[in-house]
Amino acid sequence: MILRTLSTVLLWSIVGGVVYGMKEVGAMWILNLCATLTLFEIYTILGRLGYAANRMSGLTTGCCMIPISYYFPGSGIDVLAVGALLTSAACVLFPQAQRAMYVKRLMPTFFGLLFVTFLLHYFVRIIQLADTPSEEGTLGFGLFFCLWVVIVAKFSDIGALLVGKAIGRTKMAPSISPGKTIEGLVGGLGASAGIGALLPWLVAVQFPEVSSFGDWAFSPTQGAIWGSLVALSAVIGDLIASVLKRLAGMKDSGEAIPGIGGLLDLTDSLILAAPTGYFVLLYLHP
Repeated sequence: MILRTLSTVLLWSIVGGVVYGMKEVGAMWILNLCATLTLFEIYTILGRLGYAANRMSGLTTGCCMIPISYYFPGSGIDVLAVGALLTSAACVLFPQAQRAMYVKRLMPTFFGLLFVTFLLHYFVRIIQLADTPSEEGTLGFGLFFCLWVVIVAKFSDIGALLVGKAIGRTKMAPSISPGKTIEGLVGGLGASAGIGALLPWLVAVQFPEVSSFGDWAFSPTQGAIWGSLVALSAVIGDLIASVLKRLAGMKDSGEAIPGIGGLLDLTDSLILAAPTGYFVLLYLHP
């Protein structure tokens, strides 16, 4: 637990420093690194399940999708389409004996790209939809909302862990994740609703210089309601990752982060939270 806490503090200190110093660009490159490493781990898990992917083409497409979609708005789906086209067409280059194996690897290759990189690239779309760039010492609303989604999603993990350990009795999904309880789920949703309301209140009332909302309105009440929805999507993403790891006989997706595990153990709650946050922002559009 001590090692996990130290890793968490160090990790978020680095992320916070990069985002504070480089704003949207820094956040984008951190997202791209995390997404690419998570995609690599997903391919490893699928390989252990007997669904080997074409890693080279999948990782190449994945590591290009987020930066290109950031610098060329709306092009994320185009990168996915071009990657799918080139990866599929490459089967004609292989000898007859290897072609069938290559074609069988297309499905897990595209699953990884869709489940990890494509869904996480919605953080970039949030920044572009908000269209309020950061200035010196001030976060734009898009970047603030991205951070809000991340914090709300991670607080669902923290709340579920603390409440589950304290009073958790009723198993939520014992065949998937034996440690998760209904009480923990309620605690996680409550923690996310609380932090979801607290953050916009702090920025709007106590520290208005931290972020510029522009024409956007985001009240504590909205933060609590939509925070609960983001938290629920985070729980579902966590359960999907748990299913994959359990089927592969893995407790953690890797050992990249001491005390935590792999990148998937860190990003699993964000994979579905990102598109959920984007659709919430669409609803909030002024």
